[in-house]
Amino acid sequence: MNLRDFEYFSFLGDVLSFTLVAKKFNVSQPSVSYAVKRLEEYYGCNLIEKSSLHRSILLTREGKILKKQLKSILEEFKMIEKAIEHAKQQKVYVGFPSLIKTRVFSKLFKTEDNVDFISNFELISGSSTDLLSKLLSGQLELSLLGSVTPIQHPDLNVKLLYSYEFKIYVSEDNPLAQKSQITFEEALAYPFILLEDGLSHTKAFDHLNDKHHGKAKVLVHFSDINTIGQLVKSNVGITLMTPYLPFQNMKGLVEISLVSEDREMFYVQYAFLKKSVINDNFTKLIQVLDNLSNKDGLLY
Repeated sequence: MNLRDFEYFSFLGDVLSFTLVAKKFNVSQPSVSYAVKRLEEYYGCNLIEKSSLHRSILLTREGKILKKQLKSILEEFKMIEKAIEHAKQQKVYVGFPSLIKTRVFSKLFKTEDNVDFISNFELISGSSTDLLSKLLSGQLELSLLGSVTPIQHPDLNVKLLYSYEFKIYVSEDNPLAQKSQITFEEALAYPFILLEDGLSHTKAFDHLNDKHHGKAKVLVHFSDINTIGQLVKSNVGITLMTPYLPFQNMKGLVEISLVSEDREMFYVQYAFLKKSVINDNFTKLIQVLDNLSNKDGLLY
């Protein structure tokens, strides 16, 4: 019995076909049969049985138990391989959501020491959802993550860096610009221009819109914040956004708070696996991030 036997059996449990398993792993069908036989001899029970039509196979109860356990076992082996490969390369892979990177880097790069230090890491961009998946699968050692609710996971150490409210942004020519605070219902009088689907911003918007029975009109989704800012500035529509640097520096835009009952929060955290082996660079990166949060402040 070896790791390959486990891999064959796990996929066999998905497709229930020796032929498909052999094709996927580019081996002969007898090789797959021998792997299953080795497992059955090791565990002292039948793991598969012929279906009533004898055209396919079924897992026995013992086979189903093994199949279920193999998912986590094989994932652990993959994580070990990735961790060792990263260690051999002397690299630490860190995830940075694209929208968060601008704000954090503007703080990090205020000192030359931090600029040199960050060059020690492989920075991986992506959505927070994708980065969280990569972190849990061992492709990343640490990641910054944005979410509309604080992240909690039994396998992760998570630290909140900062949080802030989503704001409504309008053109200075929009009638709402005269108000410092509004309800989301007041904003429904105007079309929205939003960031692309799947981000925390659209989740916050959807939550508010659901509360108001989906009455909001969305003109378009864009991935580029500056494009959204320019369209809002031109009074084409309004947007729901966190106070990112491009918006703070863009003339002609007015930031409006939502009333407490409509308030949505955005949380930025860093996370790493509890079983991670921490090296000096890893430890220093955590200290740098903590210092940004505690001393400089990332909220404004």
